[in-house]
Amino acid sequence: MTCSRGHESSTTDYCDVCGVPMQGDRAGSGSKEAGGAHPGPEAGVAVPCPVCGTARVGRFCEEDGYDFLLTPPTPAAPTPGAPTPAAPTPGAPAPAAPTPGAPAPAAPTPAAPAPAAPTPAAPTAAAAERSWQLVVDADAGYFDLVRSFGGAEAGSLAFPRFVVARRFTLEPRQMLVGRRSRSRGVRPDIDLTGPPEDPGVSHLHALLVPQPDGWAVVDLGSANGTYLNDPSTPPIVAATPVPLGDGDRVYLGAWTRLTIRADG
Repeated sequence: MTCSRGHESSTTDYCDVCGVPMQGDRAGSGSKEAGGAHPGPEAGVAVPCPVCGTARVGRFCEEDGYDFLLTPPTPAAPTPGAPTPAAPTPGAPAPAAPTPGAPAPAAPTPAAPAPAAPTPAAPTAAAAERSWQLVVDADAGYFDLVRSFGGAEAGSLAFPRFVVARRFTLEPRQMLVGRRSRSRGVRPDIDLTGPPEDPGVSHLHALLVPQPDGWAVVDLGSANGTYLNDPSTPPIVAATPVPLGDGDRVYLGAWTRLTIRADG
């Protein structure tokens, strides 16, 4: 498509050359993003990433992918029994030297230590020994169900003639699922851009979050929803982690199926 400034763009929501909104953005093409409910950082305020210290320029850290919105950093608790020395007041006189033979002043009573921050639950031994895979393929039954729901573009959808299943190794961190967008700076860990490209997958569609005994999926307010195991049931609630285990299936877009597998 061509934007209002004459650039040829491969995306249909914003021009991937200059970033202006495209005319005629299709409903259900993933244009409704979680970004509407999650504003970016305030202008002029440099927020460092708590993992690597890189200045924040968007929702995800440019270096390590840290999500600034879902899991805000917890400040480290002070060491119990270690009082913080007070800084000297500018212009205040230095403390007087002790008089020979005078009794030593009583030591100040240390302040009670602040309560320690809660420690996240550690993965179980069985979960730590497992490696997790995500298999991405197309499901014809789910596609037929999506078309039966109707909609503005249901008649123009076509099931892909040839799909090769793709495998992603899940790392022990949050992993973004969606479609990349150069104009918005979106680079998903599980990139469903294709080919073939499922137009019903949002750019910021969902997150996979590691848990002590498996994983959880979080819908990021996607345009067409995220379904677990049975796509004929209502979609999962946005911004709410839903546990996943070995063999669970996640449906999104017009035909995409994600299957989580535990090895070992």
